[in-house]
Amino acid sequence: MRQMSFKSSLIALACAALAATACKKDEPKPAEPPKTEEAKPAPVAAAPAPAEATPAGAPGEASPAAAPAGVSPTAAAGLDAATVLLPGVQFMFDIDASPGARAAVLADCIAKAGSDSAKMQACPAEVSKAGASEGIRFEKEADQWIYVSFGAKDGSEEIFLRAPIAKLDGAAHEFKFKPSGPATGSQVSPENAGKFDQAKADAMIMTVEVVDATTVAMNAPLPKGRLVYHKK
Repeated sequence: MRQMSFKSSLIALACAALAATACKKDEPKPAEPPKTEEAKPAPVAAAPAPAEATPAGAPGEASPAAAPAGVSPTAAAGLDAATVLLPGVQFMFDIDASPGARAAVLADCIAKAGSDSAKMQACPAEVSKAGASEGIRFEKEADQWIYVSFGAKDGSEEIFLRAPIAKLDGAAHEFKFKPSGPATGSQVSPENAGKFDQAKADAMIMTVEVVDATTVAMNAPLPKGRLVYHKK
């Protein structure tokens, strides 16, 4: 199951503090936005925009528009990062609700299966099982926040990454942070042990968004994209 570990998706923090180049390789995918922009002119010419502009001003239509972002519902429910992301609370990774991540790990599994059709057919279930054993949590020692990503190995917890972080100002439903010191854990390579690059850390701001009372999400470099976690 070690091969199925989704550690690369959880190592975004380490990329900032130790090896940001690994994250930068996944950045060049801005070619898709133009397609969206080209698709917009057609509807505008058909004049549906004015029709939407009218109801947009009505309070009844404004709520649905905000719902997909998960901001208004969260605020309306009185939930925010301070009440959901409490120190020590664990959130387990839901790879099935994280399409980009699932596709990447599934492709890797199939590639490793080679010509073994039995292993290939077992990949979907194996990927879901492996993803469910990994998670994240925030710990706090005095005033110091610590980010922890973990998984299971031989029946016990394996710490993938544990790093001190600096909490940043952000919206109530978000927990924004950046690395503030060297990371430890099984994902830290020997050559990077004990090292910390403040400039790289400052350039990599991480955000965990509170979706609801038991669900949070964060964005990883492409192709993983949005990662969803559920409270354990």
